Amino acid sequence: MNVDFDGFLNSQQYSLLENCQRFSSHGKTYFTSNDEAEGFYWNYETDYFRINIHDSFIKKDSFLTMDLRQHKDFLAFSSYFKSANGECLSPYKALRSKSSFIVLNQGQQLRFLLNGQSYFQTVEIDFKESMIEDYLMGQFQLNQGEINRIFTESHKFNAEKLGKIAEEILHYHVSSIGSELFYEIKAKEWLSVIINDYYNHQEGSSTLNAADDLALSNVSSYIDDHYASDIPQELLSKIAMMSKTKLKNTFKLKYKMTMTEYTQRRRMAAAEQLLGSTHLEIKDVAMSVGYQSHSRFSALFKKYTGIYPHEVKRHHNHTGRSKCDKCQQLKKPSQNG
Repeated sequence: MNVDFDGFLNSQQYSLLENCQRFSSHGKTYFTSNDEAEGFYWNYETDYFRINIHDSFIKKDSFLTMDLRQHKDFLAFSSYFKSANGECLSPYKALRSKSSFIVLNQGQQLRFLLNGQSYFQTVEIDFKESMIEDYLMGQFQLNQGEINRIFTESHKFNAEKLGKIAEEILHYHVSSIGSELFYEIKAKEWLSVIINDYYNHQEGSSTLNAADDLALSNVSSYIDDHYASDIPQELLSKIAMMSKTKLKNTFKLKYKMTMTEYTQRRRMAAAEQLLGSTHLEIKDVAMSVGYQSHSRFSALFKKYTGIYPHEVKRHHNHTGRSKCDKCQQLKKPSQNG
């Protein structure tokens, strides 16, 4: 563990938990409770990659800065946001539940705003140059230019696949020596999803001209901002400057789903965030994301998340971020590594 990382943990008032059984014993679990946040951070690192888990309740709006110059061993950083409400300010990207975030290390500073009174749960896998060289360049014969494009152009619809891997990591508690292979397998699977997603997207985009590709991005952005409204297809056709038929076909070609499914997924991600971070009743959450029918909302929520809304209410509660009885010993991170 490097000094910069320990300094970050100290600055956020994290303490190392001994005997914590919330996450796998292969990594280290930390806990913080301060004016801005309360929750856990788990870290597991090898010569090839690092896995981080954040599981916190954000009490008030908080700004975080990540200086990638302090992480010279890492070529790329990737996250799956199981629950999030905020923004990456530089470069700008909304942080939403069930979304992914991938960035190439170019020595830049990343600035984040996490909104208060919300839950922040992420699984991150950061890849070291050694893994990229041995795995992508060595085994798959990719050149540096291709690798850079993969991590700078990988688009947001790998989130569902990354989410499945993230859930497996979150719930893995086997402590045998051989089980460390699990993390290596999951890191490679995660990386494969990013690579395959990039090439599949390139294949779909290759049949679209630049103007159509931009027009479809405008349509998806409009849906992102107005998902709770009943958006007439005529309006989307005007935004794209396409016929309804062409818009339907090209949208599915680019995003691998229909506009209806895209809208429903966006609504369910927003609903899950509201269910986990507010005291709104389920019927009120349903209405806030565009559904008058409680049963219709519950059925779609189950379809896209695998659980019912009331189960989210039960599992996402503030006391779930408290230390367990096993977490008896606390100590600050060492400054000596």
